[in-house]
Amino acid sequence: MYYPQISPILKYSRYILCIGFLIAFTAYLVPAYSLYIIIAGTSVFLIGFIAQVYLYRIMNKYKIKTSLGIDFLFPEIDSWLVSVDFIAMPKEPIPTEADLAEAEIAGLIATMKMKKRKRNDAANQLASGGAKVIPYVSQLLVEDDPDLRAKAAAILRHLGPRATDAIPTLTDFVNDSEPVVQGQVICALARIGPPAIKAIPSLVKQLSNEVDDIRICTALAIGRILKKTRVDAPILQALNTLLKNPIPSVQTAALLALEDLNENVEDAIPLLISGLRDLNPILALQCAQHLGFHGNQANDSIPDLIEALNSNHPIIQIIVSHTLYMIGYDPLALLRPILTAAKSGEIYVKLEALEILEDMGPAAEPAMQAYVRMLGDKSTLVRVVAVRGISFLGEKGRPLASQLRRALDDPARAVRYHAEATLKSLGEPLEEPILLEEADDEE
Repeated sequence: MYYPQISPILKYSRYILCIGFLIAFTAYLVPAYSLYIIIAGTSVFLIGFIAQVYLYRIMNKYKIKTSLGIDFLFPEIDSWLVSVDFIAMPKEPIPTEADLAEAEIAGLIATMKMKKRKRNDAANQLASGGAKVIPYVSQLLVEDDPDLRAKAAAILRHLGPRATDAIPTLTDFVNDSEPVVQGQVICALARIGPPAIKAIPSLVKQLSNEVDDIRICTALAIGRILKKTRVDAPILQALNTLLKNPIPSVQTAALLALEDLNENVEDAIPLLISGLRDLNPILALQCAQHLGFHGNQANDSIPDLIEALNSNHPIIQIIVSHTLYMIGYDPLALLRPILTAAKSGEIYVKLEALEILEDMGPAAEPAMQAYVRMLGDKSTLVRVVAVRGISFLGEKGRPLASQLRRALDDPARAVRYHAEATLKSLGEPLEEPILLEEADDEE
């Protein structure tokens, strides 16, 4: 039903390459057995090399990529950057912006420019800074480094509807020479939604882009921006042309866009079920959302979806869980696969799991340990969303108050800000008598 999990195999084959090289190198240290050591090391190296070549051929053949033109299977790629979702975010009961001073923002921008290893952490903090970071981040889009431009667009994408001031700048970079930057820019416009309508002429041109992933992103973005509005005939014609595209992912993206535009498309549900199995996680998420909109009509897909929950791939587990949840399947029955998937190292999966738990509200009480675990996650973004998500538990979230108080000392300002806001929403005091007594004892 789904392609096997390639990511760990690709990762470990790289380790095998390195081990083979190290074994061969030790021949210089043990001259008496150098011939045997060299043969052993060369054999191990060749095994890893052959595995790499084979996997890359498979990836090229089946186009295993994200809709941003980034290979999804490489663990070294910044996961939160590719965690784009087009699914409507739930209403948030508390503010989502961290209080970053201008000097702090300028410092984070300088870090992104000069320190590539710290770029991801800086991007995470800027992404929580709200609309005030837009003028600074927009300047990064003119940099020569494609990775820096892509992360700048990803920060604006994360701001969603709050990034309306960036629409003119984003529109200028829809035609960026790098697909990865184009993809993030298009996704940023999609997250902004209807206010980005002035970007539509530039987006329509990308429906004929030679890169499949850009056509996919563009179709989804047009559907999101023009959702439930009357559109010009040329746009409908361009999307209908994509429906005839031989590539299933492109075809499904066009279908989703047309559904967003309230256009009746025959045989939509079978195509959506097929798209749900697509290796492109963003396209699969879109199909999940639309299957949920079809409600009981999508019940025929439930047996296949339940079978897919047995997959060992966390991305498949979380996508299928989300689909079943939207169709109306028992939320409590889905908690186990959701929490299992959330234990993976993929930030994308953790964020998606947290979103489903937020939607469940107080019914997600059995997932408290997952919240505790993600409050200690190395990603600032995951910690922020986890802290914010506890407020959706309502009164049932009070047992986590002690964990939230620990988060008040988190090194990231955004986490501390949300921890304080969540404690207030739960009606919890911001000081504990125990802490005061401990302070008195120290004196």
